[in-house]
Amino acid sequence: MMSKNLLLIFLAAISVTEASTIHPSPRLAARQFGGGGGGRNGSNNNNNDNNDNSNNNNNNNDNGNGAGGGQQLCLNQDSVQSASSQTGQGGNNVAEGQVASQTDDANFINFCSGQTVTNGLQIQEGSCNGIVMGDIPSTTRMTSIVLLSPQHDDVIPENQDFDIELQTANLEAGSFTNPQETYYSAPQQLSGQGTIIGHVHVTVQDLGDSMNPQNPLDASQFAFFKGINDNGNGQGLLTASVEGGLPAGNYRVCTIAAAMNHQSVLMPVAQRGAQDDCSKFRVGN
Repeated sequence: MMSKNLLLIFLAAISVTEASTIHPSPRLAARQFGGGGGGRNGSNNNNNDNNDNSNNNNNNNDNGNGAGGGQQLCLNQDSVQSASSQTGQGGNNVAEGQVASQTDDANFINFCSGQTVTNGLQIQEGSCNGIVMGDIPSTTRMTSIVLLSPQHDDVIPENQDFDIELQTANLEAGSFTNPQETYYSAPQQLSGQGTIIGHVHVTVQDLGDSMNPQNPLDASQFAFFKGINDNGNGQGLLTASVEGGLPAGNYRVCTIAAAMNHQSVLMPVAQRGAQDDCSKFRVGN
């Protein structure tokens, strides 16, 4: 009996000693419980078995929680773009005056660290947006727009309603997100037909005394702006009504094609035609 009691005391001492030296790291705790309910429940269930299996399964939960809880903070290997590790200056196609690209081995995922992040807001002081650019269409599905009205050199009566009409190609129009909370907060996406899902803005600016000003216009100033949030006639024809018209003057109207989260549309190649259109018109005599 004495030997049995001594053995139990000895084993209890070892158990206490081992327990006192186990200090789960914050990183391990985050991997086990940081991904929401799935990770926590997986940990509790697996702890009924043994610690090794629990830790292994919780590591798997950490990878899986990206889909369920949206808390996955890792870059999948198949998403790494090796071109981001190169300056572009090492090949045979270096053009005169070409500058070196910035480089990063992890797709610049921490590019905005320490800066004011955009975080879905329109920040007038400027910000840093860490959201990926997203889906890029093929060259056979590049967005293109032509303004139908007003046309170049049209004369419109002052202070009277008129419509801005435009025709789009390769844009699934009519989709827009909350511009006050989700501005630039998600990547560009394509439809099942491979066209960009988004909408079109139209903006009108006062040209001043001349139809051909020599200085660039102030981009912060506009006489009229509207996001066309519907899909028009379903065949790419979109309309924006300028209620009350405009005072007499010289004007330029332009389109701004955008993805759902309001970023300007991205195209697959540099050498291409412009996706947007502008025309100049007069109001009044």
